[in-house]
Amino acid sequence: MIDQPSDDLAQPGPGSSAYSFDAREFPWWLVAMLLIIGGMIAAILFSEAYREAFAEIFPIPLNIVQGIIMTFYLTLGAFVVAMVLGLFIGLGRVSKNTFLRNLTALYIEFVRGIPMLVFIFVVALVLVPDFADLIGQPSRAIPQAWRAGTALCLFYAAFIAEVFRAGIQSVPGTQAQAGRALGLTERQIMRRIVLPQAVRNMLPALGNDLIALMKDTSLVSVLAVRELTQMARLYSGSTFRFRESFFILAVIYVILTLGLSLLLRWYESRVAIPGHRE
Repeated sequence: MIDQPSDDLAQPGPGSSAYSFDAREFPWWLVAMLLIIGGMIAAILFSEAYREAFAEIFPIPLNIVQGIIMTFYLTLGAFVVAMVLGLFIGLGRVSKNTFLRNLTALYIEFVRGIPMLVFIFVVALVLVPDFADLIGQPSRAIPQAWRAGTALCLFYAAFIAEVFRAGIQSVPGTQAQAGRALGLTERQIMRRIVLPQAVRNMLPALGNDLIALMKDTSLVSVLAVRELTQMARLYSGSTFRFRESFFILAVIYVILTLGLSLLLRWYESRVAIPGHRE
């Protein structure tokens, strides 16, 4: 009698290397996004008007590199500082100290009540010159890029503080109780138990803030900071070719934000708790 192969051997198991395509889990949105970006790039490459505009906005390859570097410089620099400020403000929001809790709440609500563009003007043209006069230095010595970065980090610190507050409050209270039972101080509990779990929960929200901050760097063009948007504005203002200028600018920003978004998704998947990945 010939043994018949069992069903278990005939079907690939969970640990099998056989690949099965799951249409429900496939990132169709990414395919559509790449097709849109490809179409936009093709429109630039095969249109003489768009090619000419691109060459005028970025006459040498180094120009677009400088614009991208300035955009990332403002994004990453402001985000790191905003993270530090947001952490301390967020800790103040959950503090048992009434004065500190109300002071941080006042800062958050005050900043969130001002439009981003207005806040940039207030910081760059009012607060920074006043601070320079206070320390006896000429305000013109402070570069516009530094003023813009200061405005961005102070503005986003208020939003990141709320992310930290929500992340800290998402950690079950039993975790802190367990730390107290082990004899840890409140500071040790926060640093070793609460914050590591809170940061893991906050990653998606922090990633959204980072992408939003990158897009909001375009607003600093009002201070004549030579980043991507300012380069496009200078060209469109002198030639009145707004269609080509801002279409090219949109393509560049979509590529940058998509790349950053994919990088953040990859990082989130690396630090995700096993069994809790989407």
